[in-house]
Amino acid sequence: MPAAAGFILVGMVLGPTGIALIQTDDSIETLAELGVLMLLFIIGMEMRLAAFSRFLPLALGVTAVTCAIIPTSVALFAYAVHGEVLGGVVIGFMLSISSTAVAMEMIEDSQEKDTPAGRLAVAILVAQDLAVVPLLLITNTLGGDLTPRAMMGVGTKLALAFALLAAFIKVLTKIKSFRFPASEYLLKNFDVGTLGVLGICFAAAAASGLLGLSPALGAFLGGLAVGHSTLRRDALTMAQPVQSILLFVFFLSVGLLIDLHYLVQQVWVIAAALVVVTGGKTVLNFILLSLAGQKFDTAFAASLFLSPVGEFSFVIAAAGLAAHTLSPGGHKLAIAMIAMSLLVSPIFFLGARFAHKLAMKHLGLATEKNQPVYFAAGADI
Repeated sequence: MPAAAGFILVGMVLGPTGIALIQTDDSIETLAELGVLMLLFIIGMEMRLAAFSRFLPLALGVTAVTCAIIPTSVALFAYAVHGEVLGGVVIGFMLSISSTAVAMEMIEDSQEKDTPAGRLAVAILVAQDLAVVPLLLITNTLGGDLTPRAMMGVGTKLALAFALLAAFIKVLTKIKSFRFPASEYLLKNFDVGTLGVLGICFAAAAASGLLGLSPALGAFLGGLAVGHSTLRRDALTMAQPVQSILLFVFFLSVGLLIDLHYLVQQVWVIAAALVVVTGGKTVLNFILLSLAGQKFDTAFAASLFLSPVGEFSFVIAAAGLAAHTLSPGGHKLAIAMIAMSLLVSPIFFLGARFAHKLAMKHLGLATEKNQPVYFAAGADI
């Protein structure tokens, strides 16, 4: 099991509805958000642009189709049950986004970062983080009038986000490597360098936010820039310990959000929703990747990595509640479902991996010397 699952359980036990040792507050939520930004910053630094550029069109296509199919399905179900179509659309947006934090934990723990499945999953995760921008804008717009001007604003910000990403990829691919400004000064002292690297991450995120885009996009682009500079190796060494602490706070905060009393009362509803959401997302992503021509092992592994519902879904849920497109009851159910998805997805991943190995062995397609490629620890592709 990834350590992330343990952190969530700690939050559940020590949280307000557990033994009440830790209470949720703004400082914990802020640190949790900074942890997600640091994660995307490091993903950008470690990104191989050649592989990312190759998978990006497929990742954008899969993300677009997913963000259309899931909200439509949930809205139709909501209409058939109780008629809250707008709430169904917002919940569909939340379910369309996968968790970068949990998925990266699963990718690293299974040693899949440098395999085709791992690289494809990372590209889709980045594309989904980009999709948060239009999904948030649409969620806020649903609470008011869907005017042409409002929709034009959504399209403009989305175009700007893709333009920035394309520009960074094009320029950095040509430059290969460059001397980062003030890199010699930053590398003289480890403490100063660590603060400098954190400053680059959060400044890039803040600039993106000021443009009306997702701070996550800015953090990722800042990581791309540092990753193609002379600062890359030392920046990774400096940033990773801080990222580990902030991500621990993030997973702890997820556990704090889980209302154990509500969980017990609605256990069967939440369990049924988790089965449908986790299994449905995995099947949908597998079908889309298979239709796109990906090999079975690559499509299967990547779809498993994408099964957990994303951390940015909490942001969409808050926006839906503020815009009155999501009822308080629907918001509470959605929060419980997202939090539990982050907890059970690693278990689902391990179960699916074990079942796959048994099936391969039963069919005579895997031996001790020939394990399934994407699940063989440290395997070379």
